[in-house]
Amino acid sequence: MTKIVETVRIAEDPDTLWREIGEFGAVGHWHPMLAKVDSEGDREGALRMAEGRDGSRQTERLLEMAPEHHRYRYRMEITALPVRDYVGELRVEGNADQTSTVKWSAEFEPTSGDEAGTAQTIRGFLKAGLDNLRALHG
Repeated sequence: MTKIVETVRIAEDPDTLWREIGEFGAVGHWHPMLAKVDSEGDREGALRMAEGRDGSRQTERLLEMAPEHHRYRYRMEITALPVRDYVGELRVEGNADQTSTVKWSAEFEPTSGDEAGTAQTIRGFLKAGLDNLRALHG
């Protein structure tokens, strides 16, 4: 299994930030590589369908929604990426100075011979989203 973790510090308290980014479908509002996201909601088992600006599509299933802990976990159901058993987690953690650390992680099994390239593609996607959150929130 390959595991990737990207983090960013945001100058906003975790409750306020979670209200903005914590819905399962909200990623479509702040991730610059996504053109459109349709979500069935925040109940466990709900699907979200994401369309990238490059025309790519993927479907993800919500495994766990824990708003009281500012996190959710999801599984990739349909993707063109050469991966299987992909599980991601988005988490917002509070810091002592009333800022937040957003942690986005992914664990997966690469299915192509280019494990490093696959990991770099996924790392780039996670990082682009978090970098944009930092830009949006100062």
